[in-house]
Amino acid sequence: MRAEIDWPGGRKVVALVTVALELWSPGHWPAYAPMAAAWPLSGIDDTHSTSWADYGVTTGIWRLLDVLGDLPATVGVNGLVAERHPETVRAVHKAGHEVAAHSWAQDVVPALLDVDAERTNIRRCTDILRQVTGVRPTGWMSPRATGSKHTVELLAEAGYRWTGDHGDHDLPQVLSTAHGPLVSLMHSDYSDVRDAAAGPYAYRDLHRALLDQLLAAPGPGVFHLTVHAHVGGRPLLAGMVGQILDHIRESGDVWVATHTQLAEHVLTHQEGTL
Repeated sequence: MRAEIDWPGGRKVVALVTVALELWSPGHWPAYAPMAAAWPLSGIDDTHSTSWADYGVTTGIWRLLDVLGDLPATVGVNGLVAERHPETVRAVHKAGHEVAAHSWAQDVVPALLDVDAERTNIRRCTDILRQVTGVRPTGWMSPRATGSKHTVELLAEAGYRWTGDHGDHDLPQVLSTAHGPLVSLMHSDYSDVRDAAAGPYAYRDLHRALLDQLLAAPGPGVFHLTVHAHVGGRPLLAGMVGQILDHIRESGDVWVATHTQLAEHVLTHQEGTL
């Protein structure tokens, strides 16, 4: 993406708010759950870690929807979430947020699949999200942002418009595929899973400082805020997310967009420069 791209209204920074709404397949759980490291019993489910992860769909997402208010977010949804909690996914969609595909479950990582299994995974996720929301997803985020060497082509083949798996550029890139262009949107450098260990206030201050840095730079810039419903949807961290969002609202020179809105803007810009 050439640096001369600009954002609507002449704004200096585009802000992408990403919420991850996740589940793990039976027999799997997040390795970073508070009690997971203390569970060495092979073949026996760690029910505490599973319950900890379930918080996102039972409680965290509802708090985050309240915190988001009028700001649009892109919510990466596992197919398993849509299967088990369709009413929750519909609520996200009805609130005006983008629903993006996020693999079938967090343990279904595209880099670990062969081509046929990955194509099936994409189709399975696409179908259930379309069935639940009535809208076909146009964006994809792999668990841990780890696609395979085939993911870009398979997504374009399936009609996707953007991928959130890459971290090699500050600005969006347009990837050429045999099935047409696919916009690559940088994966966030920071998230509640990795950075909240420093404390909720440090997490808040890091993001506020990042936005200030981008606004002070020549631009254009992309600000990322990534929140997992089962982590950042808990009371104190959700409060910090709310304060970060308030900082965005008060900054004035920020375009808050969904991933699809940004991807379509990038593609329109590319067409206008050909």
